[in-house]
Amino acid sequence: MKRLLKWLGVIIGSLCLIALGSVIYVVSALPVVAAADQTLTIESTPERIRRGEYLAYHVAGCAGCHSIRDWNVKGHPIKPGTEFQGGEPTFDERIGLPGQVYPKNLTPYNLKQYSDGELVRVIRTGVRRDGQPLFPVMPYQAYASMTQEDLYSVIAYLRSLPTKVNDVPEHRLQWPVNVIVHTIPKDAGPFPPPIDPTNTVGYGQYLVKMGSCTDCHTPADPQSHEPLPGMYLAGGLELPYLNNKLQRHPGGGVMRVPNITPDLTTGIGSWTKEAFLERFADWRGDKLAAKHVRLDLDRGEYMPIMPYAAFAGMTDGDLGAIYDYLRTIPPVNHGVVRFDPPKRAE
Repeated sequence: MKRLLKWLGVIIGSLCLIALGSVIYVVSALPVVAAADQTLTIESTPERIRRGEYLAYHVAGCAGCHSIRDWNVKGHPIKPGTEFQGGEPTFDERIGLPGQVYPKNLTPYNLKQYSDGELVRVIRTGVRRDGQPLFPVMPYQAYASMTQEDLYSVIAYLRSLPTKVNDVPEHRLQWPVNVIVHTIPKDAGPFPPPIDPTNTVGYGQYLVKMGSCTDCHTPADPQSHEPLPGMYLAGGLELPYLNNKLQRHPGGGVMRVPNITPDLTTGIGSWTKEAFLERFADWRGDKLAAKHVRLDLDRGEYMPIMPYAAFAGMTDGDLGAIYDYLRTIPPVNHGVVRFDPPKRAE
């Protein structure tokens, strides 16, 4: 019996050493992607800065994540003066993330340490200049689909921003995600060819990818987080309801993302293009000011998940292209209850 226990201890110890060695290898040796092009210098032009501003605010969502939002106001607008300073504190366990993820400062205060080639690499692969991986709540896999000119335009715009001194904490990921995250980044490959905006279906698909629409509108397996087969853009992602203190409401509550496939009964198949465009036009100009009302989230008032105000800044041509593309995807009959309000205290 003593000999059996001895050998059992040796086996368990060996397995622990193998596991520890595997973790050390993954953390120290991965991710592996191509080196940044240190010879690259992106020319800054007025055209690129304008295009980059448009994409950063209204398509790619850079401003929405890398600024501080007022989550107690309908449409969760950016707090004036916090644009691109980073440090938004809501990306954590409260919304189902495995730890705390802090969006970085995208002003020159932080980006000055990055070469243009290093910025291209981190945006397209999720690998920072020090070789450490980003958690994929930063949708670098979607940004890998951006054309070279669009990506260069975003970088030119970020370089043009006023410097904002704001030191953002490092991510604090839970075990074992803090190890797994090292295995996710991959080389992005060559840039895709330029997109012809007159091909509205193809251009709409391009905008949907850049806007990371699938991250919210395509349900995923809760364990693997991989998109569920046959459920592309069929909705159903659940987010817990937070109160005015950005804490999970004591009465529970769930908000869900809608189905945007062309299904006639559960999706947007019955919507005309005019109705689709009007949904966004309702978040512009004077109408936007009327939308930005303070909500009593403690009492369970509904807060739309969709960042309408940001996407409403897209041109009708771009929004129309998205509509044209959405009409071509397979319809999925998947009814989604948008909101289960929190239970009121007795």
